[in-house]
Amino acid sequence: MPRSLVLLFVSVLFLLQTAAASDRLENQRDLFRNAHERIGLGLSVDMDELRDQLKGYPLLPYLIYADLLSDTSRLTAGQVESFLDAYGDLPLARGFRGQWLHELGAREDWEAYQRFHRGGGSATLRCYGLRARRATDGVDDDWLREARGLWLVGHSQPSACDAVFSELYDRDALSDEQRWERITRAMYSGSAGLARALRPRLAEADQQWLDDWLRLNRDPATALADPDFDVDSRRGRQLVRFGIRVLARSDRDVARERLERYAARGELPREMALELQREIALRSAYSRDDEALELLDELPEAARNDTVLEWQARVAVGQQNWPRLVDAVWALPRKQREQAEWRYWRAHALWMTGAKDRAEELFEPLARTRNYYGFLAADALGRPYAMNEADLDHDADRQAALASRPGMQRARELREVGLITEARREWEAALAGADTDTRAQAAMLALGWGWYDRAIHNANRAGMHNALALRFPAGFSNVLEPAAAAADVDPALVYAVARKESAFSPDARSRVGARGLLQVMPETGRRVADGLGVSDPAGVDLYKPAVNARLGAAYLSQMLERFDGNVILAAAAYNAGPERAARWLEDNPGQPAAVWIENITFGETRDYVKSVLAFRAVFDSQLRGEPRRLAGAMPVMPGEEATELVLGEDTDGES
Repeated sequence: MPRSLVLLFVSVLFLLQTAAASDRLENQRDLFRNAHERIGLGLSVDMDELRDQLKGYPLLPYLIYADLLSDTSRLTAGQVESFLDAYGDLPLARGFRGQWLHELGAREDWEAYQRFHRGGGSATLRCYGLRARRATDGVDDDWLREARGLWLVGHSQPSACDAVFSELYDRDALSDEQRWERITRAMYSGSAGLARALRPRLAEADQQWLDDWLRLNRDPATALADPDFDVDSRRGRQLVRFGIRVLARSDRDVARERLERYAARGELPREMALELQREIALRSAYSRDDEALELLDELPEAARNDTVLEWQARVAVGQQNWPRLVDAVWALPRKQREQAEWRYWRAHALWMTGAKDRAEELFEPLARTRNYYGFLAADALGRPYAMNEADLDHDADRQAALASRPGMQRARELREVGLITEARREWEAALAGADTDTRAQAAMLALGWGWYDRAIHNANRAGMHNALALRFPAGFSNVLEPAAAAADVDPALVYAVARKESAFSPDARSRVGARGLLQVMPETGRRVADGLGVSDPAGVDLYKPAVNARLGAAYLSQMLERFDGNVILAAAAYNAGPERAARWLEDNPGQPAAVWIENITFGETRDYVKSVLAFRAVFDSQLRGEPRRLAGAMPVMPGEEATELVLGEDTDGES
């Protein structure tokens, strides 16, 4: 046979084998998805048959895991031991062991619990562990110490701990001071109900003190006006301190009056009086009260600390007190003074006080950095933005070696079948202990797989701060750009919001329940869907990139429309709600935009707006080759008290 025909035959055979392998892999993925879904719904599957069909498939352990845990009441120690022997080095083993321990605790099978428990874990598992030790080994000093540690918290513990705490009570193993310490922690954490429930466990005198504290908690102004308790006692001073701190949040005038009265009588230690005076002044600063700077300045030297110095500078920015700001920034600790934020505001303050040459000297190096304040400095000088992008040093061989690791293969497959959280755990386990060079190649591998949040995370871990392709990828462009177009929103802004909200993690969920790429709240999603005339999304739908992108972009468009296209207000509203954004605007009308941002009273939202503006410039650079200037997005905020323009901004909005 001619050589050419042999080569052709080999090529065709290779292609057929590759196609067959690809078909087999897709078939196994379908089998896994279907079986995993059935198990999740409580339906039965033929695991023996699936083991044969999925032989060699990387995710078979996850199916066995799901099947075994579908009904833990039927699990046996032998099944658990077999699973852990086979897959104990996989990340899922820890969760499997934990589920089994929960089951053993519920069964009160303490001998088996002792065999499988490795210590630590959640409060429930730790309490089960103590109960197991009590049943098998009895109670000793170590047991009592660990039990007290679980008891002495400012919140309720799970029911698994009830028997442990009963043992402490029965043995009278808690001192009066320890019992009062838990009351203190509960009250300071806002758990008055827990404190009330613990009342019968207190000494009789402390029960009365708790009653006084609960009354104080309900109405501190009245309780402190004419207290029923001995102020000049240890417990009394503790209650006064608590009450004034509560008042400092809600009624600072009353808090100051009460503090001055007690201090004048000598009923508070000097250190406590200074601490409370500082607390009131700082609370005034946090709320941007008109008198905040005066209160901070009035603090005695002994009450001043780095936080006071920082807020003297922040309030000076908010009040546009530029001469004072020059001095306030200089008074900051050196490390803080050299941060981009304070370098910018010192330069701005010098500019506004006429020292423009010195201001330009300070703006110059800052303008060469890629961050919000660096961009503001570049606007002030009329300079191009410094993106400082670094080229990527791809190493195909190292990336291939990483991709061939079993953990990486499982991670990729888990992501392919939609188990994103499990995929992320496998990824991190596969890279445990990796050096920065390996992390860098892993970031590039993740980008090639379209796994954007892993690219961002690993680039950050590797210190690749200028690798914009990795840290600011145009992720999920197939859904974000159509959603931006449909909502008539700048795509760079949508990318910036996605990058800030979730770092392109479609499974992200915030502590308040926002979900998906653009962190859409379920109620917001339903409301926006109604306006668009589409079906209300179920909770799980918000984790689908296409659904989330459409609803998130539409909501962002609504915020832009509500605030007349003002990107700053729209971003603040997207993060904190339109009512708060409107209230902040009402509180600070007509301010320069950069100053207005600094006056946002929610620190999280303040940082959010800065990040979105800076990220939009970066994505503009990526998408358009030329970023739009921050100055163009930073007009004087609406209102009647306009004072000055942001440096570098002309009256027509062009820099």
